[in-house]
Amino acid sequence: MPSDSPSPPAPDDLRVAEVLQKVRSGVRQRRAESTTLAAGGEETRNGLLALKAREYVQEPVAFSHRPRWGRLIVFVRKAFFHVFLKWFLRPVLEQQNGFNQAAARLIEDLVEANDRTARELRQVSARLEALEQRLEETDCGGDGV
Repeated sequence: MPSDSPSPPAPDDLRVAEVLQKVRSGVRQRRAESTTLAAGGEETRNGLLALKAREYVQEPVAFSHRPRWGRLIVFVRKAFFHVFLKWFLRPVLEQQNGFNQAAARLIEDLVEANDRTARELRQVSARLEALEQRLEETDCGGDGV
């Protein structure tokens, strides 16, 4: 009882095709994400430079733009800061500077990790394409036998 209709594909072939489709869609998604991130790469670098430039918060500098009373105003501001605010403000500034440094380091590490991930994604994508090509060659070679 030979049948002329083509036999249904084997369950293993369906499973392989399903897995390959999932991998392809994942790679497409990652490519889109990395393209979006690569476009913002220069902006990220500039943002890191700006972050580094503003990493340290300094004590306020007393000044006055008034020509006659300027020196007296600056003296009073410095004296007020020294007597009333210095002991409160310096620990807060040190704590803020420590936080800023830690945040800047963390952001730099995240950018580097993102760059590494993008490189690995490109490598995996190239490997996937090579494997798909080999699979297609194997399928084409098996049909002629």
